[in-house]
Amino acid sequence: MRPPAEAIGALALIVGGIAFLIFVGVEAALVYAAWRYRASRVAGPVPQIHGNTRLEIAWTVIPILILAAVLVLMLGTMREISASAPPSNGAAALRVLARGYQWWWEFRYPTANGDVVTANELHIPANTAIDLDLESGDVIHSFWVPEIAGKTDLVPGHSNRLRLYASHAGTYTGQCAEFCGVEHAWMRITVVAESPADFQRWLDGQGAARTAPSGAATEAGERVFLENVCVSCHTLRGTTAGGTAGPDLTHLASRATLGAGVLRNDAASLRAWLDDPQRYKPGSLMPHVPLSAADLDALVTYLGSLQ
Repeated sequence: MRPPAEAIGALALIVGGIAFLIFVGVEAALVYAAWRYRASRVAGPVPQIHGNTRLEIAWTVIPILILAAVLVLMLGTMREISASAPPSNGAAALRVLARGYQWWWEFRYPTANGDVVTANELHIPANTAIDLDLESGDVIHSFWVPEIAGKTDLVPGHSNRLRLYASHAGTYTGQCAEFCGVEHAWMRITVVAESPADFQRWLDGQGAARTAPSGAATEAGERVFLENVCVSCHTLRGTTAGGTAGPDLTHLASRATLGAGVLRNDAASLRAWLDDPQRYKPGSLMPHVPLSAADLDALVTYLGSLQ
């Protein structure tokens, strides 16, 4: 069974091909008529076609047949998409709270030991119905991962629900689909669908406290983090940092990107981001924190250890 996006894409190619052939046919007829009946070849007025029953039937029936063919293809695609999705009613195996901010995503997984919180990367078990409770922390956003779900808005003061279903393991990319400010284009979504066992291992790991410093460099990095403004915006479970204005950084190093997709999550990119976040995401709430080169290196080493 194809993912919904593949089925829709195949239908779009077919319909586009039909439209292209119609365009070519009409333009060819137009060019032929302009050439055939140009003034230099025609003496006197061109006789008009009037009352040609066969011609009128032809240009009525042909469009009907074309539209009927498109309708049949569309209905087949809709049936395929419906067959690949789980029922929208009934309880989902997992519910996750997804909250949008300018310009990043927070995901909360309820567990017996409290919420597991992460950012920008949504992990889900494959072949399982997942319900997202969609909320906004500021303006209207829109959650859209076209391969596994439709598009649903996040409205301030209101909760919407969206059902996700990934028929097989893989990484799916999405985007905020509602213009929400200057960095709207860099409000990316990554959905990682994995086997139920792998998902449970990931969830258990994300629920643990931060990786404790294990050397002078990481100890110095944690000290830099806790002694600066970082603690006002970010949470680092197992420390005194409990800010909520920015993403939870407890397991930052386990994520593939920084800044909701603006940079890859490696040491060089992390250093560049910490040194001047406004260079890469102008308008974001992440401020420039003046740090010495030594402190910046220590902080990068420490954050890079938070698996």
